[in-house]
Amino acid sequence: MHQLPSPRVVVGLLIVLVVVAAVVSATEASPYAGAAGAGNTIVITSTQCAPGWSAPRSGQTVFTVDNTTRNDIFGVDVVGANQLTVYGEIEMLAPGTSDQMPVVLPPGRYSFECESFAGSERFSQSEVVEGPPVDDAHGTVALTKAVDAGDLDEARLLWLPAHLDYERLGAAYDTFGNFNDEINGRPLGLQGGVNNPHWEGFFRLEYGLWHAQSVAELVPVANALDRAVHGLVEQFPSMVMPINDLSLRTHEILENTLQFELTGETDEGSNTNLATAWANAQGTELALAALVPLLESSDPALLAQVKAGLTAITAELKSYERPNGTWTPLQSLTTGQREQLDGNLDQLLEELSHIPDLFDIPITPESPND
Repeated sequence: MHQLPSPRVVVGLLIVLVVVAAVVSATEASPYAGAAGAGNTIVITSTQCAPGWSAPRSGQTVFTVDNTTRNDIFGVDVVGANQLTVYGEIEMLAPGTSDQMPVVLPPGRYSFECESFAGSERFSQSEVVEGPPVDDAHGTVALTKAVDAGDLDEARLLWLPAHLDYERLGAAYDTFGNFNDEINGRPLGLQGGVNNPHWEGFFRLEYGLWHAQSVAELVPVANALDRAVHGLVEQFPSMVMPINDLSLRTHEILENTLQFELTGETDEGSNTNLATAWANAQGTELALAALVPLLESSDPALLAQVKAGLTAITAELKSYERPNGTWTPLQSLTTGQREQLDGNLDQLLEELSHIPDLFDIPITPESPND
C-alpha cells in the first residue's frame, strides 16, 4: 500500500469539492440541457478561450464547451458587457472533456471567460446577441414551473436532464446526508413502497410523471424537490467529505451502476437507465480527474488504463442515445448488447478497484474527516 503525502491528497479532495459544487449548481439549470443546436460548440485551447465563437439569437441556448487541453482544468463563464454579470457557467471542466452550458440570453454583448485552475485567465472576443427581449434570463426552475403550470408533457422532457446532473455527483453522495434521500431517494424499504407519502425526490417525480398522476398530486412533489436542491446548494459549503471517499467513489459509482442501473432496478417509468449509467460514468471521470496528479506519480500505467476504459464505456453508453434526444430502453437491448456492456463494465471495475487501495489514507486527528 502506498502512503502519499497527505497535503497532496487534500488538494485532490478540494478539487473534487469544486466539481460537486459546480454540478449541484448545474442541477438547477439542467432543464435546458436538451436544447443544444448546431454551431454552439465552444472550444478551449491552451492559448485561447472560445476562439471564433458565434453569438446565437436571444433566448434559450445550450453551448457545448470542449476543453481540448491535455492538462488544464478550466472554469468557464458567459459574461455580459461589463465582464461581471454571469449568464452561464461551468465551474470545472477537466482536460479532454466536454460539457453543456445552458443559458438564456437577452439581447446584448457577451464574451466567454476561461479561468484555468493553474491561475491563468482569458476572455474571448465579444459578440452581439440580437433578437427579441426575453424573460427570466437567469431561470433555473423550469422543471418545477412546468409542473406548476400543469404542462406535464414538458415536465417529462425536462425531468431527465435535471436528474442526470444530480447523478453526476456520485463522488460525494454520502456527504449530502438527508439531502440525498430528499433529492434522489428510492421507495425500497418504505412501508407501502411507491405509495408511501414520505417518498420524495427525482424518482418520486418520475413515478408520477410516467404513471399518469394528476397535476394536483405532482405539484407538491416538484416543489419539495426544488426546495431540497436549493437547500443542498445553500448548505454545501459547510459539508465535509471524509478523506478516503474520493478514491472509493472512483470505484463505487460504477459498481452501483452495474447493480442498480444496468439491472433496471431504479427505473420508475421513464426507461432512462442507460442515460443514468452514462451520467454515472461522467461522474467517475470527474472524480478521477481530481486524482490525476497523484496517479501520474504513483501508477501512470493504471491511470492510462482506467482513462481508456472510462472513455470507452462512456462512448458505449452514449451510443444508446437516439438522434431526437431520447434513450434506448434498457429492456430493448439484445442479449449480446447486454453481455457486452456488462462485460466491459466488469473489466473497468476490476481496474478501478486498485485505486482505493492505492490511496488509502490512515485517519489521524489532523486528517480532514467527518
